[in-house]
Amino acid sequence: MVHQIWDADLEMKLALEKVKAIILTEQLHLHPAIDKKIHEYVQAPGKYLRAGLCLHFARLVDGAISPAKLYFAAHIETLHLATLMHDDVIDGAEKRRGILVAHQTFSNRIAIYTGDYLLAFSGRLLVKGLEELGLQEKDKEKVNDRLLEYLLRGELAQLMNQYNTDMTLKAYLKQIQGKTALLFGLACQLGAYQKDQPAGKYRAAFRFGRSLGMGFQIRDDRIDYQKDGRNSGKPGLQDIANGIYTAPLLFALQEDSSLRTDLLLLAQEPENTDLIQLIYQKVLVSSGFEKAAQLMKAYEKKAQKELEHFPPSTNRTHLEGILETIFKG
Repeated sequence: MVHQIWDADLEMKLALEKVKAIILTEQLHLHPAIDKKIHEYVQAPGKYLRAGLCLHFARLVDGAISPAKLYFAAHIETLHLATLMHDDVIDGAEKRRGILVAHQTFSNRIAIYTGDYLLAFSGRLLVKGLEELGLQEKDKEKVNDRLLEYLLRGELAQLMNQYNTDMTLKAYLKQIQGKTALLFGLACQLGAYQKDQPAGKYRAAFRFGRSLGMGFQIRDDRIDYQKDGRNSGKPGLQDIANGIYTAPLLFALQEDSSLRTDLLLLAQEPENTDLIQLIYQKVLVSSGFEKAAQLMKAYEKKAQKELEHFPPSTNRTHLEGILETIFKG
């Protein structure tokens, strides 16, 4: 089933079902147990937000959703799924989208290799989409072929900055651009891409997605501080425990220097729940949440401005509605 956020848009709902079908039917058969686990991930009730954005821009510029754009959306979603599978190993997660994660079902090694397979498979889906558009080799260079490198650079930056009490807001923004925002940008760019057309519109689509992705990640980082984790699908306060310092904490650090001492101690005692709660309370009473919300809204406004490159239409209104839904609250 496709997530309920698409219920009001039957065309999009049906298109996303086709995206899922492409992923499930075009992957190689690996091992029955691994095939079953990948099937569980694909069919789990995720929002398919990145794939949906790709298809929204396809409809915005083309007036319809072509087979090529379905393959682009499948490429984006498979790439995202691969990164999630790797993230779950790094984070020691137990569940993702309500299902037992791959490394809990099998082992870390099998989960990592499964994620690696999905990365390779996502590349094949991208090539099929490009071929559906009839692109020549010279045209393919217009697609961001370094995206995967940038994604991994962002993930590596986050790992290298674990428990780094000298982490800056600038470094954080560069980090989340790599690990989150660029994939949103590519999703929108691929959706807007047209053969033999000026680059202006699909570059505006990329900037829209990048800004949306930045705001989305800041919103997600704020949600991590909701201790029950209901909105994020992962345990609350996990970032603090894992030594990952995000916008609310970084803003709070600017106001309360004692937090740095607490964080240094937590690096030595990462399972000290009392210390985690103390840090949480200090962030809560600071202006960290408010400043993070202001930063999130600034990226929302940037995304809204990029939509002005496209003429008013029902499909543009749909995209504006997605923005409102994502950043609500």
